[in-house]
Amino acid sequence: MAPFWDNGAVRGARVRCPGCTRFNPPGIRCPSCACGPVAPEHYGAARMLLHAGVDRFALTGRLEALEPGLSRQLEAQYAAQWAGALRLVEDVRRCEPFLTLGGFVEEAEDRWADVLPWSQPPAPRDAAPEEDESLEALYQRSEDPGVRQLAALAEVNRGRPSRALYSEAQGALYADGLARLEAALALTRWRSWFVAPSGRPQRELIARHARDVFATHPEHAARAAVAWVRATGKAPEVDLLLALREGLRAQDEDVAFECALVLGDELGLLAALGSDDEDRAALAARTLASMGAPALLSVLRETRSAVLAREVMRRWPSPASWEVVDTLLTLSAGFDDGGFIEALSQWAPQTPFARLSPEVRERWRQWADDRLGTLPAARVLRMLEWVREGDEAPDESSARAFQRAAVQALSSASASERAELLQSRVLVDFLVHGDVEELALVHTWARDAACAAPLLELLVSLPGRLRRERPVPGRCARLLMAAWERPSRSTMLAPLNKAVRSWSGISGREELIDAVWLRFQRHPVERAELLVAFEPWRQELWERQRAAQPDAIAIFETWWRVDSQKRLPELVSFLVENAPAEALPERLPFVWAAAEARVDAWPRSTSHAVFLAAAPLAGGLRSGHDALVPDAERFLAWFPGFEARVLAAPSPEAESSYQRDLLEDLHVEVRLMREALERRAEEAESQRQAELQRRVEESRRRDRERQLELARREAEVAEQEAERARAEQEAHQARLADALARLGPRPVQTRRFDASPRVEPLPMDVEIIFPGATMASVLDYSRILKALSVGGDSLEVLAANGLSVTAWGTEARAWVDAMMRRPELSLRFSQLFHAPWS
Repeated sequence: MAPFWDNGAVRGARVRCPGCTRFNPPGIRCPSCACGPVAPEHYGAARMLLHAGVDRFALTGRLEALEPGLSRQLEAQYAAQWAGALRLVEDVRRCEPFLTLGGFVEEAEDRWADVLPWSQPPAPRDAAPEEDESLEALYQRSEDPGVRQLAALAEVNRGRPSRALYSEAQGALYADGLARLEAALALTRWRSWFVAPSGRPQRELIARHARDVFATHPEHAARAAVAWVRATGKAPEVDLLLALREGLRAQDEDVAFECALVLGDELGLLAALGSDDEDRAALAARTLASMGAPALLSVLRETRSAVLAREVMRRWPSPASWEVVDTLLTLSAGFDDGGFIEALSQWAPQTPFARLSPEVRERWRQWADDRLGTLPAARVLRMLEWVREGDEAPDESSARAFQRAAVQALSSASASERAELLQSRVLVDFLVHGDVEELALVHTWARDAACAAPLLELLVSLPGRLRRERPVPGRCARLLMAAWERPSRSTMLAPLNKAVRSWSGISGREELIDAVWLRFQRHPVERAELLVAFEPWRQELWERQRAAQPDAIAIFETWWRVDSQKRLPELVSFLVENAPAEALPERLPFVWAAAEARVDAWPRSTSHAVFLAAAPLAGGLRSGHDALVPDAERFLAWFPGFEARVLAAPSPEAESSYQRDLLEDLHVEVRLMREALERRAEEAESQRQAELQRRVEESRRRDRERQLELARREAEVAEQEAERARAEQEAHQARLADALARLGPRPVQTRRFDASPRVEPLPMDVEIIFPGATMASVLDYSRILKALSVGGDSLEVLAANGLSVTAWGTEARAWVDAMMRRPELSLRFSQLFHAPWS
């Protein structure tokens, strides 16, 4: 039979009831479950009988009726199970020293006594626990949830829980018994609470459990009050407040410190500053700093502790007073390492500089003059950015002091440090709001191989980066021109060109282009370098040149001498492409002069330029512009020598974009010019021959006119003769009529003149000029006029041809008018009239 103390039946003078496992005085019926009394040595057998289904009211009788062997067997079975439970209880005993509350061993015994033999304790692992096994190892080894919770709570109390242990401790809040109360105290200890505070559901449980601890464990009232205040975040109630104040005088340093933290007791926290526990001292410092305790500054001045100073910077209420700033700035002179200064440069910007009081800003200004310039440039620039940031206008006196410190720090900075700073945003404010010293620094850095490229990229992109700000007008341009200034400019041309290419599309670049254009105008010797470095902006510079200079020849002469040689075709195209043909004789000599100067070094591009000039020359010549003939003749004489130089000169790599030299195309233009000149020579000869022919025809025309005039005059003379003859005939007829009247009537005989001219007849002779008239054709008119001129009686002649004197006068005047309109009629009349008639 196993000893009775191995079955957990006795605790002091009391005996455990086998029915309900509660402890009662020995020898009495259990007042809770009415189970009869059982001797301690039979407790195990009684529990086995109950497990077998024996009624607890009949338990005593059944025990007495058991055979001794069966009783020992049942007792041994229970003792074996209890031994397994005792191993778990021993694990609990190892955790209990690290727990705040007591009674965990007894609670574990009661728990296992209540479930045995219904539930079996977990079997131990094969490996036996080591003597110095840690609590975390116990947590990993144990199969019992209760032991695992207590091990996690013990580790939380010690302040060294892993993530899994802390999660287990949080789960203990939902457990039964003392574990949940212990969890409420453990999770609100200062080491745990400030590292990983619980969520809202856990805080509600903690507050409820803390109240239970406060009511049931008066010896831990202070810790319970701390847990309640931290969980609720409220001011402590009266009973809790009294417990906290009482806890300030506790012998346990942890309890006193916890109460000081919760109450914000300055004396208790100052006392914790000297603790050997660094974490406790740090938390005390943080708490005092967050309270803004003036006594902490006195301690800081005495100890000159960098750790304490950092806590002040992290926690002190904002904005900091003059005393705090003065203390920290005074201490900074004693620290040569960068840690304190780095912390100081991070702490200061937490409060905008403009919100500081005037005396605090003055203290910062003094420190900037005395100390800041000796610090690393990166920290100085960060401080300068803090002084200038914000929407309000900065304190100019302080800003200038920090700016001077930045100039001093950057002047002594290494090339690698400057290159690193140029990649950041902090240098922009320094450059934009600087003065002459900053321009000198930019000039020096631009010639440093380590930082030239990032600096030039920053300068070119500066207008785009500042488009939302309001920098000093023209500052970006002055910075860029400061880097451009002589001497030693050649080393920066390539990185500057690369920077301009990278940022050529940014907004706000007009300011920089205007500055480059102004430099281009005022410094002719720098124009070639300007066009090389700022080649991506060439089009903008070209447009400004065209706007400023209306004379195309002056623009061409300015640019071809300084522009990249491969640009000569574009310049020639500008000069001659849209020029009127009348302007080409004035402009083309400048093209040929430029080609003469460039052909040996740049044969292909020069031949392209010559082609662009030769094409409009040939076109204008073919269009009939005679003023271009001398230029064409000079070009034809000059071209063979130019072609020979193009073929002899090697093409440089820069002309790789020109696939051929266009000499074949130039030969086409030359052929067209020669053909045009030959055609003009032929046309000139034709015009000369035409002029000679014109003069001959003019002479012939004048001869014909003279002949017609002569015929007209002869016709007039004949007319006059006919008139005279008619007058005489009329007079003679009058006399004859008078005589005949006196002699009496006699018969009248008329004779028609039927002779014909002995000339070769022409169709014109019988052409009817006046239809229905007696003298209808020139032959009729000539015959009647000839008959009148022969002599005889004119009236008889007229009467013989059927004409009266009046009809004769009318038709004769009509023929005079017709011969004046048609000289050929007058000429033919003259031929017929003067020809012999028969």
